[in-house]
Amino acid sequence: MQPVAAVLWACMAGVVLLGAATTEGVEDAALWRGVSVESSWLKTTVTQTPRNLSLIPCGAACMRQDWCRLWCHEAPRGCLLTSLTASASYTPAQPVGALTCYTSRPPDLAVGATITSSPPDYVDKRHKENLVDGIYGGAMSDCAKVNAFDGTTAWFLLDIGASVPVTEVILVAQPNSNAPSHLRDVEVRVGDVQMAGDFTTYQLLGTFPGPAVPEQTIVLRPAPPLTGRYVSIQRTTTETLQIAHLEIR
Repeated sequence: MQPVAAVLWACMAGVVLLGAATTEGVEDAALWRGVSVESSWLKTTVTQTPRNLSLIPCGAACMRQDWCRLWCHEAPRGCLLTSLTASASYTPAQPVGALTCYTSRPPDLAVGATITSSPPDYVDKRHKENLVDGIYGGAMSDCAKVNAFDGTTAWFLLDIGASVPVTEVILVAQPNSNAPSHLRDVEVRVGDVQMAGDFTTYQLLGTFPGPAVPEQTIVLRPAPPLTGRYVSIQRTTTETLQIAHLEIR
């Protein structure tokens, strides 16, 4: 890591505003949001690099790594850079012993939403609830997979609880060679009436013809934003649909 010549930061309501100047120029400012994460996620599922750094240089070091998505500070001078994706909306299932970490990802409307779907491909793994937990470590077990059924193609439907503007939907493909067949021919729509399997009355937010490549991040942004309570993700062809991670803003 290069020496830091000047640092400006402020903490407020779980947010760290960090701007670091280096000897080679001024780095982009980043808004880091505090989030609690179980240590089990950090120990078993993600790329990580420990550093002997104080609080603010941890964030600067993370910004320099393409793979770094979340960093944790371990007192007095411990810094853990990780590739774990965690929304600022994430709430740990086991809060006792959770680490205080920081993410640049903003709050996510998908976290905690009610989710329904076409029939799951597996009963005991790859549950649809993985798409509303706000955290993804890169393992296949963290994906969600559903099938076509009874004349409708494979789909997920999220009820975000209120009619709000939707500005962005992010889909992440699974991390193996089946991504091209399981994430393609996708429509994302927004509506205000709960449906099941036929979302053609919803407004079209965006499409992804694909095929996806492993670990691909697909970002769909409507112009202008669409307002609605329900967000549907559905295949237009009859194969299964598998998503590793989902975010809605």
